[in-house]
Amino acid sequence: MKVKKKTAMLISFALGSLIFATTAMADITSKSGYEQFKDSIKTTAEKCSSTFDSYTTDISYVLKDNGNNLVSDNTIQKLNRANKSHETTSIRESLSGGKFTQLFYFDPMTRINQNSGDPTYYVTEFSEPQQDYSYKNPFKEERAADAEKIADAIIGSLKDQVILSNNADGSKDFKGSLNEVQIPTLINALVSFQLKQNFNGNNPDTPSLAKDIFVKEITGSAHVNPEGYLENILGTATIEGKDSQGKEHEITIEVLAKLSGINTTAVNKPDLTGQKVNKQVGKNQGEPQKISNYNKFVGKYSNPIIAEKDGKYVKLGKRVLEIQQIDETHLLGKYYEEYKAGNDPSSGKSQSFSFDAAFNSGDKNDPRGLHFETTGESGEKIIGNMHLDENLGKIYFDFNRIQGNFTYDSSFSPDLD
Repeated sequence: MKVKKKTAMLISFALGSLIFATTAMADITSKSGYEQFKDSIKTTAEKCSSTFDSYTTDISYVLKDNGNNLVSDNTIQKLNRANKSHETTSIRESLSGGKFTQLFYFDPMTRINQNSGDPTYYVTEFSEPQQDYSYKNPFKEERAADAEKIADAIIGSLKDQVILSNNADGSKDFKGSLNEVQIPTLINALVSFQLKQNFNGNNPDTPSLAKDIFVKEITGSAHVNPEGYLENILGTATIEGKDSQGKEHEITIEVLAKLSGINTTAVNKPDLTGQKVNKQVGKNQGEPQKISNYNKFVGKYSNPIIAEKDGKYVKLGKRVLEIQQIDETHLLGKYYEEYKAGNDPSSGKSQSFSFDAAFNSGDKNDPRGLHFETTGESGEKIIGNMHLDENLGKIYFDFNRIQGNFTYDSSFSPDLD
């Protein structure tokens, strides 16, 4: 589901607060609670990316203002690493916007999208298996070590604020709590700046905060099972502030994340029987996008010939590009210039020529590009290149033209009138 940018940034803050609270662990064993918690996060990431055949993640958040629910979101993702498939269902409810749901399904050959705003199931089918990046371990990314050092430095002495319970079955429970006195001034300043930018009255789901913004409290808890991976994390952040009218707001963000269904999760492809379906062929990874319909480029294209005259720009005429025939291998066309009466091209000879351009079949980076060599009316050799823009309907056309005082425009638009 696509979450509004302001709400997404708020969620990011909430998740950061969660990590901030739950990783503030005391050094009460040979390896501090903080280090043990970091180890459990890394173990979970490693198992999800390389060991578990399947699993389910359930992440939800609730945003409240003075105790009243403003926005809630729940996203459940089922992943099967063995067959490289996953399905995601999201439900978002807001005080102002009602309820929005979204479904997403992926396997190496198929992608399916559908949401409550449109009953159509959009299906993309591929001719060869696609790579899925859902199972990458973030701690193996190039910048992970640097990010960890920065987090350690920011948390600092707050590692000592913790209750760590070692249970008889080998599992562990972590709890942390920070009040407004314990939260560093820098973090409060950053939070105040961020919320002023995002709680500015432009989002109907959030109040407008203008001054006296600070973090009142952050709490967090986590359970790590005997195998060393996280089963659930709960975090709450409470922020206070005033709007432009001086009214006080207590903003509460609650985030809950759960991991379950280890090696028992089933990922099911949606049954589209009787449903409205829109199918399309997808571009394979690393494969250049080919033109869907060559014949739509047949026709006349032009751009104006502009010059400065008497202190202003005037149109002297136009350059014309005619596409006469096209298929997947080549294009037949003609280029010429038309001038208005009295506008003799004194800055240079007007050019006119026909050409047969071949697609750059060997250039995987530009499958819509063409190249040609031909001879002009006066016997001069002309070398040119073209590019077909399927999105804008334009053609970019350039060649070793005779230089003059007229600035050349290589962008040609279709003459549709």
